[in-house]
Amino acid sequence: MTKSGKIAKREDKQLGYLDDIFENFRREVESALKPWHAGFRFPSLFDGETRVPLCDMADRGDRYELQVEVPGIEKDKVNVKATGNSVEISAEQSEKTEEKRKDYVYSERSHRSFYRKIPVPEEIVPSKIDAKMNNGILVVKLPKKNPTKSKEEATKVEVK
Repeated sequence: MTKSGKIAKREDKQLGYLDDIFENFRREVESALKPWHAGFRFPSLFDGETRVPLCDMADRGDRYELQVEVPGIEKDKVNVKATGNSVEISAEQSEKTEEKRKDYVYSERSHRSFYRKIPVPEEIVPSKIDAKMNNGILVVKLPKKNPTKSKEEATKVEVK
């Protein structure tokens, strides 16, 4: 491959033909992925852009329980909205630090935000949702409209 990213052409015409095929294939794949590749970035905790918070969902029989990581965000900045089949969690927080000394001024700003829409496997009751935050972990309890029965005690079966 050359410095410009193109495949170097071979002098042999038959092998050069194969190079053309692979070059055309590479261009087609790149153009197909261009919309994804051009604007795609993995969200980061530190770049000031919207990120997708990590979460766990557990089925507790009568409810689902979400645990969402929202470090560095105050609980009054967190918004939880729900429908019968999904929960939206979002927040925005900005900070500004300024320090003045004799010869210089130090000023720094940060902006953190996140958004996540989480589908729920069964219909829930939005009006009965409970959310609490502790040490950067948001716990959201989502009561089911039709609770599932608790798991029955398992019976050991002998394998013959």
